[in-house]
Amino acid sequence: MSMDVSGAGAPSLIDRAKNIITAPRAEWAKIAGEKADVGKLYMGYLLPLAAAAAIAMAIGWTVFGMGGFGFTVRLPIAAVISMAVTQLLGALIGVYVFALILNALAPSFGSQADMGQAHKLAVYSSTAGYLAGLFQIFPPLGVLGLLGLYSLVLLYLGMPVLMKTPNDKRVGYFISAIVVAIVLGIVFGVALGAVRTMFGGVGGFAGIGGSVPAPSAQGEVKLPNGATVNLSEMEKLAKQMEAAQSGDAKGAAAIDPAKLQALLPQALPGGFVRDSVESSTASAMGAASAEGVYKNGDKTIRLTIASLGPMGAMAGLAAAAGVNANREDANGYERARTVDGRMITEQLDKAGNTAKYAVIGKKGAALTAEGSGGVSVDEARAAVEAVGIERAEALGG
Repeated sequence: MSMDVSGAGAPSLIDRAKNIITAPRAEWAKIAGEKADVGKLYMGYLLPLAAAAAIAMAIGWTVFGMGGFGFTVRLPIAAVISMAVTQLLGALIGVYVFALILNALAPSFGSQADMGQAHKLAVYSSTAGYLAGLFQIFPPLGVLGLLGLYSLVLLYLGMPVLMKTPNDKRVGYFISAIVVAIVLGIVFGVALGAVRTMFGGVGGFAGIGGSVPAPSAQGEVKLPNGATVNLSEMEKLAKQMEAAQSGDAKGAAAIDPAKLQALLPQALPGGFVRDSVESSTASAMGAASAEGVYKNGDKTIRLTIASLGPMGAMAGLAAAAGVNANREDANGYERARTVDGRMITEQLDKAGNTAKYAVIGKKGAALTAEGSGGVSVDEARAAVEAVGIERAEALGG
């Protein structure tokens, strides 16, 4: 069977990207009827977008460096090139595997299994994610990378058009596909130390087996690891996402970043004193963040509080899946675990003399402490606990 996806008559890359972002419903209808070559779809559309994001990342790391408030890290050009190539390969492989996931799950949710349509859905819905990746070129614009979550809206809107998903099955199909991708990405990504991205750029997993059962009468989806996701809660999210896409300001209202900034203490345990603070917002997507930099001699901790608004529940899917993973070697370790419905990750890099501790909480809240100059994981954890994820979650209520 031929899997034509973007043949004669298809718009240019620029026009297609613009149209899928600004008028997704109309563009999905056009895409559904197009014929083309899968190779052209990936090489002519996805590859240029993913390559542009990888190049932007490389420039950001080498020219500007990553960090802020006087704390900046620049990597050797060879290391950056390696990262860019890994990111690019991960993008192509990740989107391809996500298409396999979409096609494999389709029959379980009353949808039409069609690899050609699944490839179109996976590739074109990832557009926002890779366009947002362009902001990596200039670190101060990094918060705008949250706009890449719009790819989830595109996916949700495209399912009934391309996969013929019944409306009453769409939430289950949508959540199951995302959860499977996140679970596989985190478990294999941590295990292999692979580079991971928010959507469509997850590398390091080679395939899937079996399928996820359809939602039960109680509104739950069972995951491969035995955990469940409450569909009634996720349906609320899906409706908020669609409302935000339709321009409903109420669905995308962002928390006042000043409220997040007010949660940042003047000092942290261990003798760290706040050196600077700033906050920002991406109100179009209901996201906001605040960041404080704390110093104690040569040690620096960058503490960030973020609220992802109506998109934030997507960040909690890994926690809903009950993911636990671990990777350790002579140079340090990466760990991920779920505690009380929250995803906790910690990293130690002995060679880079850095540590990181992060909590993805409920209601779109997230807390991250990144330390350099010999900061320990315990010190990073104490910084996060000094704020308290519960206080951040309360603002999103």
